[in-house]
Parts: sequence; C-alpha cells; structure tokens
Amino acid sequence: MRSFEQLTAVVPLWMILVAFCLISTVGSWYWLTYTDDPRMMGIVSGLVSGLVLYVFSLITQVTAFNKLEHYRAMGVEALLENRHEKSYYGPLLSGARDTVKVMGASATRFIDDFMDADADDHVLLDRLHSNKRLQVQVLVPTDDFMSPDAKNRYNARSVQIDRLKHKFQGRFAIKRFPHEARHSFVMVDGAFVGGPVFDGDKSKHAPAVHVVADKPFATKYRDYFNDSWDNSADG
Repeated sequence: MRSFEQLTAVVPLWMILVAFCLISTVGSWYWLTYTDDPRMMGIVSGLVSGLVLYVFSLITQVTAFNKLEHYRAMGVEALLENRHEKSYYGPLLSGARDTVKVMGASATRFIDDFMDADADDHVLLDRLHSNKRLQVQVLVPTDDFMSPDAKNRYNARSVQIDRLKHKFQGRFAIKRFPHEARHSFVMVDGAFVGGPVFDGDKSKHAPAVHVVADKPFATKYRDYFNDSWDNSADG
C-alpha cells in the first residue's frame, strides 16, 4: 500500500500531460490559420479533433483514478456485497500472525466456517495449531441480548466452544457483553472486515468493507473491541 504522499505525487504528471496536449492543440490551431493547402487543413483538423477528445477522456480518467486512490489512501481494500463470503476470509486467517478479533451477534457462523474440526475446511483451527503465539478473541452478547435464533445456535455449540477453550488454554477466548450486537466484524492483524448488524437473519448476507486496520476507520472499531473486551465477562 502506497502512502498518501506518494499517491498525490501522481497528479502533477497527469496535469503536465494534459497541459502538453492543450498546448499542442493551440499550436495546431494557430498553424492551421496560416495554412492554405486544403489537404493539410483536413489532416490537421482531424488531428486537432482527436486530440481534443483525448484530452477530455484523459481528464475523466484522471478524476476517477484520483477518487479511487483517495479511497485506497483511507485504507479501503475492497467492498464485499456479502460479508458471508467464506472464501474471502480464508487467505486472511491462514496467514494470521498475532491476533484474530471477532465480534458479532453470535459468531457461530465464524466458528462453523473456520474452527469446526469435523468440517472439511478449518483454516483458523489449523492456524492455531501451527502458530503458537496466535490469540483468538471472540465477543458476543449475553443470552438476554441475543435473538432466539442466535441463542439457539450459540447454545448448540457450547460443547464445541468449551472444547476449543480447553484445548488452546487461553489462546482461544470468548467474552460476552450485556447489550445487543451493533457491529459484526473480523480483525486479523492488519486487516478489518466488517459491517452493521441487522435484525433477525438479515445480517447473514449484509455487505461489508475490508479496510487496513491501522487507518482511522478501522482503529475506531479496534478501540471499541478492546474497550468492550476489557469490560465484558468471560463466556
């Protein structure tokens, strides 16, 4: 990821190119006014018209490029139409180095997708085995603030959760906060992927944003998670 200063350095180069095209256009027009050869006038007229169209096209592309670079400077890596894209999280989790932080309405889908020993794919479980310094922290509401469906799904996995906590001895931990979940996100070292929580089961297919974790957008969520973790009871 390039820094913001490096990104803005691109703009003057485009401006120089646009200025060159404009100067060429004016020069061609000036030369054309003093040319009497009809054939040459036709050639130059075509060149000038094409150059003008190119300049306008270039300006449009530069505007779109600068807007995209602005988002990238803010740390935006991708926008997901559906945050439940299991394949998107796999590469992030398989390379987890230090911490994985998860917050959601129940986190059961996350556990099913990446930590179920009986499933074909359990990438985070494998990573916990191979990386002894990795810490996984999960935050979910207490039973009183879970929907009936979320509560049933969470309680149905209580044995599996207890087994994970016992097996990894503090490297996998769950805490529970006394209010409804407002956000659903996963933070893997320097990556944040998350979005809002909606009522019922609508959050399953909700969109999400992938942001670099050390940018202001993601640091707010990281601080929120850490504060909630410090003030929540063990699950």
